[in-house]
Amino acid sequence: MGNSAGGDPARGAPSSQAADYLRILVTLSRRLAESSLDFEVILDAVAGHVVEVLGDGCAAYLVTDDDRWLEPVTIRHRDPARRAMIEEVNRSRRMRVGEGFSGRAVASGEPIALLQTDPAVLHSTVVPEFKPYLERVGVSSLLVVPLVGKDRVHGALWLARDPGSLPFNEADRELLEAIADCTALALDSTQLQTQYAADRQRLAESAARTARLQEVTAALSGAATPEEVADVVARLAVGSMGGVAGSLVLPNEAGTHLEIASHVGHTPYLLKRFQSLSVDEDNPVARAFREGTDFYFEDLERYSTAYPTLRDVAVAAGYEAAAALPLRMHSEVIGVLWVRFTTRRKFDAEERKLMSTMVAQAAQALERSRLYTRAQKAVALRDEFLSVAAHELRTPLAAMKLQIQSLQRELGRLREDEERSPRLRSKAEVVDRQIRRLEQLVTDLLDLSRLTAGKLQLRIEEFDLVELVHEIRDRMTEEVARAGGRLTLHAVGPLRGQWDRARLDQVLSNLMSNAIKYGGGKPITLTAVAEGTEVRLAVHDQGIGIPLEDQARIFERFERAVPGRNYSGFGVGLWICKQSVEALGGVIRVQSQPGQGSTFEVLLPYKART
Repeated sequence: MGNSAGGDPARGAPSSQAADYLRILVTLSRRLAESSLDFEVILDAVAGHVVEVLGDGCAAYLVTDDDRWLEPVTIRHRDPARRAMIEEVNRSRRMRVGEGFSGRAVASGEPIALLQTDPAVLHSTVVPEFKPYLERVGVSSLLVVPLVGKDRVHGALWLARDPGSLPFNEADRELLEAIADCTALALDSTQLQTQYAADRQRLAESAARTARLQEVTAALSGAATPEEVADVVARLAVGSMGGVAGSLVLPNEAGTHLEIASHVGHTPYLLKRFQSLSVDEDNPVARAFREGTDFYFEDLERYSTAYPTLRDVAVAAGYEAAAALPLRMHSEVIGVLWVRFTTRRKFDAEERKLMSTMVAQAAQALERSRLYTRAQKAVALRDEFLSVAAHELRTPLAAMKLQIQSLQRELGRLREDEERSPRLRSKAEVVDRQIRRLEQLVTDLLDLSRLTAGKLQLRIEEFDLVELVHEIRDRMTEEVARAGGRLTLHAVGPLRGQWDRARLDQVLSNLMSNAIKYGGGKPITLTAVAEGTEVRLAVHDQGIGIPLEDQARIFERFERAVPGRNYSGFGVGLWICKQSVEALGGVIRVQSQPGQGSTFEVLLPYKART
């Protein structure tokens, strides 16, 4: 068709030619639809099709991303020798946008049609490197059309006929412009699909990064000690960053050396070589610690240039890329994470953001674990002090208790008619009660330290709970009466089982003491009954009651539902009761309403756990 006279189907051209041109467009459209999502493949298909049906030689150009240059994508010609000549011109010279016929068409966005070429115009417009081709071969007719897409001009199609071929006509020009429109549409579609694929890839990578970050975050949140944090960092964080090996280094107490706290993937030689590193050493890890700056080494060349003395070590270890990432907390560097890779890395903005986030979370977790460890040590010291203090207080208390008991016996021998006898006995009873109260406080301190340290010991024996509650009733009736109340016992027995007698005595005595303290001088009921496979113990008072929102809290250490200035005690009695009951396999609970009193219930299996 390139050598045919052609016609203009829009202006009454033969219907056969219009049909031929329509078939050309349909065929081209099918080829473009079947082509891959690649600009070069598309343009090569177009150029081949155009040379086959319309011209002698065709060149397709794409505009570079900076819109400054034209890059030749494909050259087609019926004559292989002439194709080689045009290819050589394009290899020898890069064409700017605005230069030559193709550059001008791209710059203006308008087609150029030289149906009958003027040699003077050709020589004045083409680039100098193309003039030998004009002299040796020549161009008799030329069409250049820009590939105008939706948002930009993608490039241009250059189509020529050699001397001896019929010149292009208007129908040919319109056909080439239609081909250019189809091509631009295909390039737009390819660009959109490429962008869509890239967006999907970025979303997938972002989702993967988020999943890795969530995994590390969850693991760090469950790490309580510095050792556990270090293990998570080495085991998960390094792998989540794509590293094949890494280590978390922390300063020693003196701050003079960095020591490996955890590692993954390191050889024994590397561990021995870098187990302890001076903070002043010429090393990326030490430098990151000193300066608090991230250091990224995209490849071995960059690493070797920065640290030539470490090149042999890096080569032996299989380094290709590496990163030294300081763990910063406020204005202090508390450690460095060293990660190495076996392939080159770009360390783009997204990757650096992921690594920085992981390191920041590791720093927070490490600081949190240190605070936790310090708190644990402080609690241990406090409990040790309480235990020592309680033991030390017990000795003088025992002596005081013996002396007051002796004094009470002596007072009992005095004649009732002696004037001072009742008054002295009353004072002795007050002292006795205060000694017993102090003794209970010391016992609570000892129990607190033992329970906190997990040293509660049970002495399981078989006995009758009814006998125990009778003893408690007899022991506390006078104290209830002194508070203005009345104690009623409801016990149906015998209730024989295997428990720790001393612990249950302590539990019921604590509950009774609370009922007396908060009961407002009103009646108190002590109950012990069988309920199926369990025994229920209950202490009911008609005092101030407990708000619902406080009923769970009162079983915690140092907690109470009333102001401490109004009622004495450490606030550990109910906590001790709960620990003792649960150790026996039971449950303690409370039912109460403000102003209507409280009922504390203990449910126990007949045989305590051992």
